[in-house]
Amino acid sequence: MKEKTLKFISLCFCLTLSVPLFGQGSEADNSASSCKAFVGQFYTWYLERISKEKSLRASDLALKYRPYLFSAELVRRIKEDSEAQVKAGSDLVSLDADPFGGPDGLGDRYVIERVTVNDGKCLAEVHAVWGGKEDESPDATPELKLNGGKWLFVNFYYPSPTSPDSQDLLSELRALREMRKRSQAAKEKKHRTE
Repeated sequence: MKEKTLKFISLCFCLTLSVPLFGQGSEADNSASSCKAFVGQFYTWYLERISKEKSLRASDLALKYRPYLFSAELVRRIKEDSEAQVKAGSDLVSLDADPFGGPDGLGDRYVIERVTVNDGKCLAEVHAVWGGKEDESPDATPELKLNGGKWLFVNFYYPSPTSPDSQDLLSELRALREMRKRSQAAKEKKHRTE
């Protein structure tokens, strides 16, 4: 009996280790289909996770449970932004939209459309679906890169990097950080002169 139980536990352990990490095998292939699957799985997981847990900002949940899906710079910048908002209380000093869903907020679900891969980098157009109707243009276009055979999110564009009025997450986070620095410097200067 113990031998059967031990074999069963060993089999379960081996099967668990063989399940791909968040939709990626040991080596993600450098293809549009692997990038599309990765992005689609992230958005499905993200919507499910934030619907279950409301204690943190949605982006903070992504970093809490899946930080390994993002570049170190993106993790650092989003955490810095979130911490600044916590310190500011009710004053808005951080992103006012979901960084992964785009400026219109989170859709009911997401569809990954046009995906391009070039030199280990991937751009995947993400379209929100609202009440069963898919947005015609992308709401966000994540940029990913292969790192150690795994896809990593390195930036998010709104709506896409080719759009003339495009914005991107890293630039927005940098601008907010600079705004907070200027605001703090102005407060300190005013305090010194009083």
